[in-house]
Amino acid sequence: MMRRLIVILFVVITYNLFLKKSYTQVLNVPTGSFATGTILTGISVALPGEVIDPSPVVFRIDEGFFTPSDSLVDMSGCYAHGTAYWADHISRVIVEIKDITCPQGEKLYHIEALGYLYDEEGGFGFDGEITRYEKEIWGIRIRTGYATVPAFSRGILFLRQGFTFERKDLKHPQWRRPMTFPDKFKDFPP
Repeated sequence: MMRRLIVILFVVITYNLFLKKSYTQVLNVPTGSFATGTILTGISVALPGEVIDPSPVVFRIDEGFFTPSDSLVDMSGCYAHGTAYWADHISRVIVEIKDITCPQGEKLYHIEALGYLYDEEGGFGFDGEITRYEKEIWGIRIRTGYATVPAFSRGILFLRQGFTFERKDLKHPQWRRPMTFPDKFKDFPP
C-alpha cells in the first residue's frame, strides 16, 4: 500500500515538474479567413515586356486570423511569405502568399498556406507607382517599365486554402516572443 502511494506521488510530481510545462495547441484556420498586417519589404515588379523573377514579399500579421465564424486565431508576430507580379489586365501589383512562419520561443513553425494580399480598402492587389521607359529589341521599340509599392504598406491577407497545425510550447500558450526592432526603426514610418 505504501509502495503504491509512493509510485502515485512520484508520477504526480513528475507530471507537474516536467510534462505540465509543455502545452500543445492546435490551431485551425479555415478557408476564407483574413488577417490585417503590414508589408515589410518594398515591392518592385516589371511591367509587360520585361522578363524577371517575381519579387519576394514579407507580410507581418498584426493580431491573427479572423475566421468566417467570427472567431480570432491568435497568430500575432507571424510572417507570411509570397511573391508579387504585375497583372496587366487589372493594372495592379498582385501578391500571392505561399507560406507562413511563426517564431515561438526557440522554435520556428512553418505552415504552407495559399492566399492573396488586398490593399487597405479591400481592393485586390496594390496600386503601384509606375515608372515607364522605352527600349529597343532587334530594332523594335517596346514600351515597358516597372511598378513599385512602398515598404510598410498596410494590407489584408485573405486565405484561399485553410490550414491546421499543432504547436508545442514550453511556456504558457498566451506567451509569445516580443518583437524587437532596431532603435532607428521604432518610429518608422512617421
